[in-house]
Parts: sequence; structure tokens; C-alpha cells
Amino acid sequence: MTPRPAGRRPGGTGVAVRTQPLVRDRSSGAPYRVEFDVRTVYDFVFSLSRDAGSTEDIPESDRRWLTEAKATLPERLSSDFDILFGSEHAVIVAGLAVDRPDVTSAAGLVDLVAATQPDEITQLMFAGASHDPEMRPVVERALAGDKQAVFDLTCDYPEEKREVMVRAVTKRSEMKDAILAVLSAWRAPFEDIEERVKDILDRDVEMRSSDVRTLEPVELVEKTTGGLRYLSERGVRRVILAPSYFARPYNMVMSADDWRLFGYPVADAAIEGDDTLAPPQGVVRLHRALGDETRLRILKLLTDGDRYLTEIAAQLELSKPTIKHHLALLRAAGLVTVTEEGGLTYYSLRRPRLDEASVELKRFLIN
Repeated sequence: MTPRPAGRRPGGTGVAVRTQPLVRDRSSGAPYRVEFDVRTVYDFVFSLSRDAGSTEDIPESDRRWLTEAKATLPERLSSDFDILFGSEHAVIVAGLAVDRPDVTSAAGLVDLVAATQPDEITQLMFAGASHDPEMRPVVERALAGDKQAVFDLTCDYPEEKREVMVRAVTKRSEMKDAILAVLSAWRAPFEDIEERVKDILDRDVEMRSSDVRTLEPVELVEKTTGGLRYLSERGVRRVILAPSYFARPYNMVMSADDWRLFGYPVADAAIEGDDTLAPPQGVVRLHRALGDETRLRILKLLTDGDRYLTEIAAQLELSKPTIKHHLALLRAAGLVTVTEEGGLTYYSLRRPRLDEASVELKRFLIN
């Protein structure tokens, strides 16, 4: 549910101290258009992730519902459910609905998957590789049955995902049937709450109407996603912002052809609750993120300028996995911006979020 892993900085091992930021604001020249897609088809798929409901960002009643509903899935589907959707390998299937505005519900997506050819589903699963001119011929040869191409296409994946992707190429009909079986079984449980989820998504987008009118594309994406700064990318003309209840507090990112979709977490205010003493999860995430010495040190580093992951790890003398964990918490709290550019990922401080911290706490305590 996170952006692509941070890339390595080419050359050099030292940590440079910068007075100028690496990242430049290119919002006014963004060559893509931003659109909101307020359909439940994405949450229908996102809710199958094992991360859905893993934090308190979803109310306890719905976390309990997720656990109980998933327990009702047939035992024969448990392996495919966990491997394909629990670990998010097949979540991209929701992308079939991007260019089908008539598909507005869980039932509609199930019907769409059923009517889709196995090859089209496999091509969607390898959309990232197909987008690369050098890899496109490899994808085509793999789909044609070239064993070396299948190896070249899948060799860089982690073992678990590699097995799934090899299966997607070599057993395409079987893969489609497995995906369809899981979605068909999940349809009935999800339909019980689908209307309520749709109301939450609608409220979130209505709350963002001022942002849509006043912000440039890059700023709109960054604010809506809570810190993902998406600059121009070859061939991408559409950036789709799809509100998600079950992805909270993460972003689900998918891309294919000429579009990139961010399944972003709906705002706290879009979720109605009865407990007047319960603090907004945004306030909880913020103060939890600030209550750690290492994370405060990272923020202090970022006040001097943007940093690569490797730079932060070297400066603090900690492992990259440890730093990535802390950065994930800081980004979830909206304190850090993640910028992808040219295959590299940079981190920067979101200064406006610091200004909002005391305001949000005061609003909760006094209002």
C-alpha cells in the first residue's frame, strides 16, 4: 500500500548537507489531469487486503465485521484469497473498472471480471512492465509461451509474488477463475455495507470541493493522499483519486496504460461516529508519530532539505528497513511528503502539517 521502494542515489556514499531542495514544484506545468472516481468497486477489492482493518483508523465495529465476514469465505478459497488479495498481488483487477464508468458496484465488477478474457487480466497484472518500452516485447513473448521471457519477466519479484506472477502468465484461465471465485464469494458480504461505504466516499469528495477549485494538480494529489507528490511520468495523462474507506490509513497505488490511480484514505470527518470523546484518528496518528525520538530526529533532518532514504539511514546510523518503518508512520501522519521522480524517491517535510497539529488538537479538546 506504499509507493515504490526508494531508489538508491547514484554514486557516492557520503551524506551531503543541502541548502536547496532536491524537489522542484512543477504543479503549474503538470501534463496530467486529475479526476475523482467515487465508486465502491475499488473498496470492494481493497477490503480484501490483509492490511484492511489492521489499525484503529477504521472503527472497531467495521474491523470486527471484516474479521467475521472473511471467516465466512469457503475454505477452498482460503489459499487464493490470501495469496491473491490478502497480499494484494491481484488488487490491480480493480483497474478493469477505470474505463468502465457503468461499473459502479461490487456486483458490476464481478460481472466485468467474468466477461473479461484471461489474457486481458494477465496483461493488467503486468501493466507496469508493459509501460516500459524495453520490457513490452518481453511481456509479449512471455504471453506467447517463451519460457525464457517468463523467467526474465518474473525473476526480480520476491519468491511469493514470483509464483503468483508465473501462474498469471502460464495458467491464465486458471488465474482468472481463481480471482473471480474470490470476488464472487466476497460480493454478498460486501453488499451488506456497500451503501454505507458509498455515503462515506461521497462525503469525503464533497469536503474536498474547495481543494479541487483552488489547487494545482500536483498540490491536489499531495494534499488528498496525505503526502504523495506525483510529478509527471512518461505516458501518464490521467491521475485518478479514488476515496477509500478500507485502505485507511494507507494509499493503494495502481497504474496501467495512460493512467495512475491513488486509492487514498478518506478523511476522518467523512466517517460519522457516536463517541464524542473519541479523538480523530488524524490527531492520534500525528501525536503517535511525534512521540518517538528517532522520528523527531528524522523530521529535524528534513528541515534542512529533502533526503533520500539512504541519506537518512546513513546520517542516523540505522538500517534502511528501520528508517522506512519510521518514514511510513510519519507519512501516515501527514508529516512527510514522498516524491517519485526518475525512478528515485525523495522525502521532505510537510511544514503546513506542523502548523495544523496544535489547531487540530485544540479543536478536538475545546470544540
